[in-house]
Parts: sequence; structure tokens; C-alpha cells
Amino acid sequence: MQNDLTLNLKHFIQSLYAQGVRHVVISPGSRTTPVALLWAEFAATVQTDMQIHMAVDERDAGFLGLGIAKTQQVPVALLATSGTATVNYAPAIAEAAVSHVPLIAVTTDRPEELQGIGAPQTLDQQALFGTHVKKAMTVTMQSTTPDTTEYIDYAVQDAVHLAGQQPAGPIQINLPLRKPLMPELGAVWPNVETVQYAEAEAVLEVPESLRTQFAEAVMFLDGPAESTTYQKQLQAVAERHALPILTDVLGQVRPNANAITGIDALIESGCVKAYPTPRLIVRFGGTPVSAKVLQWIKAENISVVQVGKNFVGRDHSRVARYQLDVTETAFLMAFDQAVAPQMPGFLEQWQTSREVVAQTVARQSLSDVGVVKAMACLPAETQLFIANSMAIRDYDNYWQPQHAVTAWANRGANGIDGTVATATGMALGHANNWLAIGDLALFHDMNGLMLAKQAQVNLNVLVINNDGGGIFSFLPQAQAQDYFETLFGTPQALSVEKIAALYDAPYTQITDLAQLDALVQTPAKGLRFIEVITDRSENVAQHQMILAALAGGTIDAND
Repeated sequence: MQNDLTLNLKHFIQSLYAQGVRHVVISPGSRTTPVALLWAEFAATVQTDMQIHMAVDERDAGFLGLGIAKTQQVPVALLATSGTATVNYAPAIAEAAVSHVPLIAVTTDRPEELQGIGAPQTLDQQALFGTHVKKAMTVTMQSTTPDTTEYIDYAVQDAVHLAGQQPAGPIQINLPLRKPLMPELGAVWPNVETVQYAEAEAVLEVPESLRTQFAEAVMFLDGPAESTTYQKQLQAVAERHALPILTDVLGQVRPNANAITGIDALIESGCVKAYPTPRLIVRFGGTPVSAKVLQWIKAENISVVQVGKNFVGRDHSRVARYQLDVTETAFLMAFDQAVAPQMPGFLEQWQTSREVVAQTVARQSLSDVGVVKAMACLPAETQLFIANSMAIRDYDNYWQPQHAVTAWANRGANGIDGTVATATGMALGHANNWLAIGDLALFHDMNGLMLAKQAQVNLNVLVINNDGGGIFSFLPQAQAQDYFETLFGTPQALSVEKIAALYDAPYTQITDLAQLDALVQTPAKGLRFIEVITDRSENVAQHQMILAALAGGTIDAND
């Protein structure tokens, strides 16, 4: 007969598996011993599609799990030992909370008799992540009551289902474990019955007050996508009714004939005034990368419909007059039947803006924006992860991919934490992967490079090295020249070539765009570094020149 710890943990692991958990990121530690060993046995002998990933650094373990869960759209478990190890999950949990990613933090803990009395490696881990998780629960694995396994089967499956239920988000399951910690290996695994959850797709009845808004001059705003379930339908509806789509770089709609890119630059340059103002904007996805687009909508008093279960009440601009708590699919079906004929030429006029941006970018040589131009030639089925700060803004404005490339970023809390680790999670099991990153974000997550090496992912790391925080040169504090470099520029004098050598990865420094054009067509085999050295001051001047060119480059829709 198996001991209670072994039996209960087997029910726990199988309950996670029953609700779709196929990945667990484990960080080594003593208190995790029984869980880690049994999970390894489960993956080796019971369910071989269960994948175990090892990450020594718990902060990066969290982001590796985030990358897998975000890009594969599946629940992913994390397993850490007690004490500060579990606290290191906090940045990834925060990002998962805001971007609606179902992470399951399994935090092993000391038993209750060791809490609060000075025992080593012991913290109060119950509800450790506060309001950043949808649920925090503590489950006893060494209970002897007869219905313990039944409770574990039910409660754990229900918690995982909750994590994935829209709006999705992370949960914490805390496991106090008492010594001895060694489980019984090699014993028979019990059967755990899967709890079935069914949700019916709602059919949206469009209220008459909203239907009247679906008149001429309707535009879609496709913000950062948290799923890839509705984009084809959105594009089909837009094409059928000649609607322009303001496409965020993370909206998973580029390229498309109706896609309008560079809205932030169009607004800042003033040339947006040359295009007809929409009467209604239908918003999909999260908060756009462009800060100016929501300001423009508000200034122009454009009516807004916010769509999606993940996004009701998530309009910080407070201009959405209609908040629709339905799936994007349900809305698009109803809208497709209710939309009125659009204003002649509305789409065509907006399409010329894309050509204005493309012509301006085409003139760029080796620079931050020139790199974005080269990256437009990435082959189909490439995955691209984009770091925050300057990179994501340039790609949002100026990246017009020629092929279907899936673009990802951590745009929930918008930090640079764990960028490399998240990109590694994205790259697992995929052939062609790129990471567009600056030197500071790379420095911030060099531990993630070890994960990439150990996981043997194919990942091109494209580093824009301007020796510091380039985004700050565009902000008012750049005028405080006596203190700017120390407080904001923060040059690190990194040698990307030496970093590549540390991880036994090939390295190329780009000296002209033709080099990069060739490399863009060549998938990496393992980890590969590509560096472009730029200057922060020159980058500001180049962006100003681009805006000036846009301001004077409007194309007449009738030409």
C-alpha cells in the first residue's frame, strides 16, 4: 500500500494533467523532492506527452512557463521549493495576470508546525501573490482522511479550469510538505476521472441602439491578441465589408490588404488628418502598443465598441461606450449580418497611408528602423518575439511583414523582465524563431540564454546595441543632460560577441543591411547572435526625420 504522500501527489499530478497541463517547469530544491520525482516518473512511464523543463533560476522559470502558455495557449505548471524561490515567480505571475495567461504556480512549503517560529527557508506562502492570481489555495498532501483523494481530484481540476476560463489568469497551489519527503517510486498509478466542463457559445443579439452605430465609416482596431482564434474571421469580415483594420504589431493580422500600420507615427506626424475620420471603432484585443491611438480616438470623439471577455472594463482611455462581454467570434458573426454599407473610398483612402509609411521606411539604411525594414522579409511561419521599450514601438509603427509571421511580446505589464526566457518558451518545438531585443533587455535576462542553450531551441537573437536605454532619449528627462546618462541612459558597455562566446553560439555583427537581409532568410540552428550597433542620439534624429517625411508624404487616394 502506498503512503499518503505518494498517493495524494499522484492524484494531484494526474488532476493537473486531466485539465490540459502538458508542461511543467521545475526548479531544483529540497522541498520539491516528492513532487518532482513523481512528476518525472509520470512523464516517463504514464503519460509520455507530459514535458518537464528544468530551470535553475525561478524568475526565468516563471517566464519560460509564461512563454509556453502564452504562445501555445495552454495551462503550464511551475514547481519551486519553499522560501524566496517561490517569490521569484512574482514578475511572471504579474505579467500573466494582466495578459490573461493560465500559469499554475505550485509552491512547495514547510508544514504548519514550522510556520512563524524561525524555521529556515520558511515564509508565509499562502496567497503569496495577492490579487495577481485568480485563486490561491493550500492543499494538504499528507492527510489521512478517506475522501482526500476525491477532494484533490475535484479541487485541483476546478482550479486549473478557472485559470483558463475567460478572463484567464494565473493561480497558486501551495503544498505544505512534511518530512520524510521521499515518495514511493515504481508503484501503480491510480486512475483519475476527468471532470468535463462545457461552455456554450453565446449568440449575440445586437441591440438597436448599437446597430445604428454600424453605419458608414466603421474601422476595426486590432490590439494585442491573447488568442489566435478569431483573426481569420476578423479579416474575412473586414474584407467583405471594406473596413480598414488598425493593426497592432501583436494583433496577428499583418499582412492583410485592409491592414493599416504605423498609426502612432501617422498621428504624431500630423498626416492622419489627411484621412477620413471613422465614425465608429470596434476594438479587439488588449491595450494597443500605440499610446497615441487612444488619445486620437478620444480627441476626435469617435464612438468605440470594446469586444471580448478578457477586455470588458479594460479601457483606460474610458471612451468605449459599448462594452460587449462576448467572445470575438460571437460578435463578428452578429456584426457581419448587421453592418451597413460603408462610405465609398473610405478603405481605399486609408490604404494609401500604408504606402506612405512603406515608402518612408524604404529609404532607411542601417539604423533601428532600417533593421525593422529588413525584418519585414522574415519567411512565413516564423515566430518573432519583440522586447519592450524601443523595439516594440518601432515594430508597431514600421514593420510591414511580407509573410504571415506570428509576433509576440510581454505587453501585459510591459516590463523587460524575463524577455529571453519568454522567447525561449515561445521557441520550444518551433523551427524558426527570432528575438528582437535591445542591449539593456538582454543584460537584464542573460540567465534566459542558458535556458535557450539547454533547451536547444532554434533562436536568432537580434540585438540593437545602443549602449543603454534608448527609449529615454525620446522622453523629457533627456533634457537633464547633467544627470541623464547616469540615471537613465545607463550604458553597460556590453560585448555581445563575448556573451555569444559564453553560450557557445555563433555571432555576426551587421555592418550593412544586405548582411541582415541574407540572415533573415536563414533559420538558426540552435542559438545565434546578430548585433547591430547604433547610436542613441542619431536614433532620435532619424525618427524625427521619418516623422517629417511622413508629414510631407501623403499620397492622394485618387492618384
